[in-house]
Amino acid sequence: MAENKEPMSFKKVITIIIIVILALLMVGGVSYIIAMVSQSKAEAKSTWGSYNGEAILLEPNTVFYNTLATSEDLTNAYLSGDYTTLISEYQNAYQQQVLFTALNQEAEAAGIVAPQDMVDDLILEVGVYNGEDGKFSEEVYKSASDSQKISINNYYKNILPYTIVVSDLQNTVISEAERSFVESLAGKTRSFEYFVINHNVYPDEKAQAFALENDGLFDTADISVISCASEENAKAAYEALVSGASWAEAVAAYSIDSYSASEGKVGEIPFYGILANLADDNDIEIFKTLEVNSYTKGLATPDGAYIIYKLDSEVKKADLSDSDTLSMVKYYIASNNLDDMTVYLEASLLKAADLAKTDFAKAAESVNAQVYTVDGANNNYASSTYFGGIEYYDSYGYLASAAADQAVSRELFTSELSHVTDAIKVEEADGTYLVARVTDINDNNESMKSVAAMFYAYYAASQPVNDRFYAVFSSDKYVDNFYTQIFTTVFGSSI
Repeated sequence: MAENKEPMSFKKVITIIIIVILALLMVGGVSYIIAMVSQSKAEAKSTWGSYNGEAILLEPNTVFYNTLATSEDLTNAYLSGDYTTLISEYQNAYQQQVLFTALNQEAEAAGIVAPQDMVDDLILEVGVYNGEDGKFSEEVYKSASDSQKISINNYYKNILPYTIVVSDLQNTVISEAERSFVESLAGKTRSFEYFVINHNVYPDEKAQAFALENDGLFDTADISVISCASEENAKAAYEALVSGASWAEAVAAYSIDSYSASEGKVGEIPFYGILANLADDNDIEIFKTLEVNSYTKGLATPDGAYIIYKLDSEVKKADLSDSDTLSMVKYYIASNNLDDMTVYLEASLLKAADLAKTDFAKAAESVNAQVYTVDGANNNYASSTYFGGIEYYDSYGYLASAAADQAVSRELFTSELSHVTDAIKVEEADGTYLVARVTDINDNNESMKSVAAMFYAYYAASQPVNDRFYAVFSSDKYVDNFYTQIFTTVFGSSI
């Protein structure tokens, strides 16, 4: 009978290619690899892309080539087989060449040239001919061949027009009126306080009673797992354990989840966390009979997989006098949408929101909630880089999450001082609501104005450059062939 062979996956193909590259590295290093790729591309007469008809090539003394040749991350990626970083480094160098090509075309069209004295100054500034002391060395200069000097000169002669264009963009005149407008908006800040209404409103005694009725559900223990995609594999793993294989050996041979990298160790977990991963709720009873270092058979999960569990520590009984344990019990009740929790939550919402209108602190206390503060925030619903919105000052994130709703944000930043909101649902946190109050309105926050002015000076100068770069990559003059080339020339395969 023919032997069953596992099909070659993309990951395995890449791994084999990386091994080949590693072998080449032992001979000639990264520069050799880049040269090899360059030659392969040139022979195939294909390009990585083009801009306005000008090909983007990987050749010596191009921005593309030199960026790769000086990248330590690229070297490390080759050595470690990290092809995600490898692709990222190639793409960065490639995009630098695209920008260089586009802006040099603009420089040429504008008649910008590179005088030789400026080229000479740039070469000296970069330190091409520096000695070990970091200063220009006549000996290093004389040791370079004429062809090397010409090549270096041409490279920096081409670089200079590009740098002039970028410099001109960075020195675009900043509008004084716009700067003043940004500062005035940044100076308008508000402060708030809020409390959260969630599962913690449920009475402690009811949570304790629920935990006692569901004995063992909130006990905790350290566990390890072997995860298998099928019942057949789970049986094979279990039989291996029974036959004398160590737990570590069985994990290495059969487990398919991320815990396998640490011998299947999951750490401490409440038993209700295990229950959620069992297809048959009755299987949780098995854990009550386990001894330390013993394990279950393969237990089915809701998604059709199978897991073998090993008990790594003594079971810790739930301490129902501990506030954190009770909070865990209440969260479980809320997550399972038990009607009793819903009744208490809805009643608490109405009561607390109403009481907060007259006594905010007492309202928070009535729902076992802590009052959180958010100081000096701008109305930054549009997420401008110049302003600090609620998300910057809300340490716990509930108010920031609620303010992502435009109607909530508008209420917070247009209402009067001491205004108290109704209960607001926090969309990103199930079963969670908040009540907020405006505690301060400052229309001339000098500190925030200063910060905005600093940000404006930086971003306003860089924005014309960013806009121009974006325009290059979105232009119909740009043809992108990067991914085809990276897989055919670097990885030697096609997508």
